[in-house]
Amino acid sequence: MAKIKHYSRKWLNKDNGVASIECNLENNSYMPGFEGTITISDCSRRVNLDFSVYDVKDLDKRIAKLNLLLEEISLFRDVYLQHYDEVKEDMVKRELERKKLAKKVRDKKDEL
Repeated sequence: MAKIKHYSRKWLNKDNGVASIECNLENNSYMPGFEGTITISDCSRRVNLDFSVYDVKDLDKRIAKLNLLLEEISLFRDVYLQHYDEVKEDMVKRELERKKLAKKVRDKKDEL
């Protein structure tokens, strides 16, 4: 069998931080199948998802697991984007209200 070796790491935040996704897939000569992991991490947490396969019956299970993960992430993105404008507008409104209240408190404090 041909050697399978895939590794990638992508940073999830453009500017700073250590949040990342790492994908590793590799076979070896002493065992059938392959070792596979996807690791998702942020500043303080790390999740390792195992996609290793050592038996033919597990191949379809790992593909189903991967497909379900991709479907749920895609659905999450779709719902997120569906409500993006509404949430952004609410956040801007609340920030303006917070600033007005902070100004009132400062003005009251100055009067004393």
